Amino acid sequence: MNRVHLIPLSISNSYLIKGPVNTLVDTGSPGEGKKIIQALNKLGLQLSDLSLILHTHGHSDHYGSTHELVKLHPVPTMLHSGDLHMALSGSNGPIATTTLFSRLLRPLVDKPFQPHKPHHLADNLSDLSQFGLNASLHHTPGHSEGSISIALDSGDIIIGDILMGGMMGGAFFPAQPGYHYFIEDREKIHRSIEAVLQLRGERYWVGHGGPFSYSAIARWYEKIV
Repeated sequence: MNRVHLIPLSISNSYLIKGPVNTLVDTGSPGEGKKIIQALNKLGLQLSDLSLILHTHGHSDHYGSTHELVKLHPVPTMLHSGDLHMALSGSNGPIATTTLFSRLLRPLVDKPFQPHKPHHLADNLSDLSQFGLNASLHHTPGHSEGSISIALDSGDIIIGDILMGGMMGGAFFPAQPGYHYFIEDREKIHRSIEAVLQLRGERYWVGHGGPFSYSAIARWYEKIV
């Protein structure tokens, strides 16, 4: 059985899926490789014990330290092609803000990062069995075009920035679901939320705050649609 371990970083969450094989999900902002390695060490692992670095999407606070980690050890990496332009340019590109606060916040989080070309694209992959992981992949765009979610056999679902917990990036009320500050396409976000709810997960892990229960997301979503 796989187990999800939260790795809290400066402004986002990374996750270790620990099991028969070990997968890192997201790498935080630029310069956070050392924090991730220290977290792995506390869990009894080295960077070389990872079989894959999987990205929920390509924004700098989720892809920012990938180059740093892979330079230290050649761990295979994966990203959906919808966000490939970010990975190759080391830039988020246009970010769609939704509120005045998000417009004020953008300069603080929209940072350049070291480009890294992923070894694998998540497109057309329905599962990760070829990487030794019993998990299904789901394309869940809206926050970004290349956003994906990972559903594990344990009932855990990692959904990246489809939703966000609480306020101030999860600093307050982290278990309360809500919209992320940045949304490319609200209609796609709604379809993606509906898709991950159909998976009936036990715990939903997000890039900021969380985790959420299925019922917490379902109650929130019923109120806003």
